[in-house]
Amino acid sequence: MADLDPEMCNCFLDEAKGLLESAEQCFLDIEKAHDNPATFDQILRVAHNIKGSAGAVGFDDLSKFTHRLESVLLRLKNGNCVVQKKIISLLLQCSDFLKSSIAGLRANLSANVRNEELTQQLEAILVCNICKNERLTPGTALGTGPCGFIHQSGANEIPLATEAISTAAQTARPSINKKPVASADDSIRVGLGRIDKLMNNVGELVILQTGLSQTRRLLQSSTQLAIVNQMDKIIREIQEITMSLRMVPLAQTFQKMNRIVRDTSQALSKEVELEISGEDIELDKNVLEQLSDPLVHLLRNAVDHGLETPDERRAKGKPSTGRVSLTAQHSGGRVVIEIKDDGKGLDPQKLMAKAIEKGILRSEDKLTDEQAYQLIFAPGFSTKEQVTNTSGRGIGMDVVKTNVTALQGDVGIETELGKGTTFRISLPLTLAIVEGMVVKFGSERYVLPIVQVSETIQIEQSQITFVGETGQILRLRDENIPICSLGQILGLGRGSSRPWESVGIIVHDSAKTAHCILADQIIGQQQVVIKQLGDEIHWLNGVMGAAILGDGEAVLILDIQDLLQSRGQRTQKLPTSLTRQQTNPLKEAV
Repeated sequence: MADLDPEMCNCFLDEAKGLLESAEQCFLDIEKAHDNPATFDQILRVAHNIKGSAGAVGFDDLSKFTHRLESVLLRLKNGNCVVQKKIISLLLQCSDFLKSSIAGLRANLSANVRNEELTQQLEAILVCNICKNERLTPGTALGTGPCGFIHQSGANEIPLATEAISTAAQTARPSINKKPVASADDSIRVGLGRIDKLMNNVGELVILQTGLSQTRRLLQSSTQLAIVNQMDKIIREIQEITMSLRMVPLAQTFQKMNRIVRDTSQALSKEVELEISGEDIELDKNVLEQLSDPLVHLLRNAVDHGLETPDERRAKGKPSTGRVSLTAQHSGGRVVIEIKDDGKGLDPQKLMAKAIEKGILRSEDKLTDEQAYQLIFAPGFSTKEQVTNTSGRGIGMDVVKTNVTALQGDVGIETELGKGTTFRISLPLTLAIVEGMVVKFGSERYVLPIVQVSETIQIEQSQITFVGETGQILRLRDENIPICSLGQILGLGRGSSRPWESVGIIVHDSAKTAHCILADQIIGQQQVVIKQLGDEIHWLNGVMGAAILGDGEAVLILDIQDLLQSRGQRTQKLPTSLTRQQTNPLKEAV
């Protein structure tokens, strides 16, 4: 271990981490279709590469363990052992051990990477009389061998000699003088801190470009105007390229969910088939990292709460195998992720009864079905009678709601009793930049995310109906839409007695109900860089952050859906102005 080359070791660890990401999915594919030689070939290449590279850099224990794993995989490929859940579970445990070993070695190159229990289980297969290629009499029934696993009769002999790799090949170190051959897909690892710094600087560049664009009318020279226009184009391209550096596909996160569903279904003795689509869609790395926990909770919830047991499904005329789907698609500049099951569906009456039992609701409270569905997100709420390793603590769905809200997303529920439930998560592509509509209300300007705006209209007086003393309804395409001013939903208390003198902005709340928001003026549409607010004002509801416009003024970026949801309960007053020169808590935030 004293002769380890840190640079070579880190290169190996980076390579091994990438290889192991695909290994787990291969094991799960083998369980579903164990007669596909291509899958075995792929996982054998992974094991072979890790074994050889580990030995080359000096991780002998890791190399020996992977050699045993490779030998077992060869026996499976050649049919000596029948592929079964028990042996796939062993292979998945080996994959988990290799991942933890790689993480441990990254922190300490001298870390202990031995696992005697797994080594003994692999060795039991390798020394088993049946596994050691003793040809069985043709027609011999399937049986359990000394190793504890089922074997196939009449299995062909495995040419073990082909496994061996020369010691010289394993210990050879790559030549540092050999010039690498360039390829079309060459890549380079860049620290995330550098990308963040680049993003911040590009954000400032966008702000300056916006200010410059707003002054182009003052330019007298056609040459200067052409230069400014060209700069606009180039800066936009730089911005798009920089944003793409943080974008990563959903594939890696989605593939991990296969393991979650498999382990959960086995623990609950349920038969489950998971369908995945849309894994090539990309999200900001920060968004994706915080999305993993909500997906885990929702999928476990689908298997545990959503799907019935095989006996219950057969009694209802359903296939014994439940179906869960995990899909992703683009929608209106956002990514929508759906988790759907064909299970029991949500019973609103049962949910309300359980909420009353837990003190979340009063017996006299009346909720619509849609409101009852939202109860599952309440902290401490669970319909499970007993706490298990899988569920029952009432914290999983609360985590889903909290994490998704922190990502500026929302969670919708569609369910039908006896047919199943769909959870729909809508997320922004990135948390760094938002396409916004700049509006003016009173003396202040605000930014509304374009993805939350359905349309803008110039209201006619004939479209307005007054209800009571203060209520106003807009009649638009045979639909009655409630009206409120931007000041009202901000808690500033100012409505409009003449809405036809304002601009109408049609938005939808989380329940897909249309609302007409009144603003004095729409200034324009532009991309703005989101500046996070400081901890001193984290209590502000309905505010995504702040943005600095081209003239240097800082304005609030509003979350209209959140503001509509909390309307009527709001007691806070939003700051009336944000500028870089003000001496208030927002100064540091923006």
